[in-house]
Amino acid sequence: MGNPSLLVYGDASIDISLRIERLPAAGLDAAAHHPSVTVGGSAANCAAATARLGAGVELVARIGDDLFAQVIVDDLLSHGVGTSGLQVANGPSALVVALIDPHGQRTFISARGPASGRIPDDIYIPLLDEATLVHVSGYAFQDRQSRSTALHLLEQARRRGLSTSVDPSPLFAEHYHPDSGWLDGVDYLFPNTHEATAFTGIASPQDAANALRSLGASAVVVTMGADGCLLNDEDGVAHFPAVTEYPVVDTTGAGDGFAGGFLAVTLSGGTPRQGCRVGNLVAALVIAEAGGHSAVPSPGQLRKAADQLGDPQLDRAIEVLAKPGSQTGSGR
Repeated sequence: MGNPSLLVYGDASIDISLRIERLPAAGLDAAAHHPSVTVGGSAANCAAATARLGAGVELVARIGDDLFAQVIVDDLLSHGVGTSGLQVANGPSALVVALIDPHGQRTFISARGPASGRIPDDIYIPLLDEATLVHVSGYAFQDRQSRSTALHLLEQARRRGLSTSVDPSPLFAEHYHPDSGWLDGVDYLFPNTHEATAFTGIASPQDAANALRSLGASAVVVTMGADGCLLNDEDGVAHFPAVTEYPVVDTTGAGDGFAGGFLAVTLSGGTPRQGCRVGNLVAALVIAEAGGHSAVPSPGQLRKAADQLGDPQLDRAIEVLAKPGSQTGSGR
């Protein structure tokens, strides 16, 4: 795979998706259709998207020792994600059941299983020597042991001068306390609208992003679904419309795909604004198919999509990914 430039920590799971017309009342049942079983998890989705776009990626995660374990490993390898940071634990792998309504919106039922445990330092510390950016999924903060791994990994990354990013989960945002210092020194924070409001109590994405920067994040990107995304960094505030030319089949992995596209551009030496443009397109392509990273695109597929959209700024952003000898990013 070559020397990895991105280290991702978080969950790798088996996702079971069922399309339903509506949730049944308690004690009743409901018919489902278009079932699918795929590999998912926020961290695995992001890692797959970034690797597919040409970056070197290693995933740090705990998986079970059941029949799904090899499925997870094979899927990651097929997307170009390094697996030397995986720890196999006794018991079943993480499992997520996603119920998808006719509009593509999903309801999750999750069992993190082994992902909630702590990973020994000697598994991930050596990988930091090869990384330039460390990305942590907010789901890792939901349990005490995995949270200790996340915080130690971010601390060690900052100590080495590496860039860091966090994609918060709803529970991460809802239980965040400013005194925790979890966001101190984070270079890129990727909350969605709900999470930005949960963090700050502020409904306006722009005002919430301002508040989040005051909590320690250098750059905040609020993802807003069909409204695109809003970037707030040292160069000011910018809004980037969503790519709406594709159908919405399954919104699972939209934010993960966005983060993957953004980070791939960042690692290639691109600007945050270029990262937002590419991230929006990656997210649109991901949600046009079922599964959290079943449809993550290659640079060539991105270029083809950009040609169809006729957006020269998007073309230039994608070109960053294909530059011969492009930089793999830099420390903070």
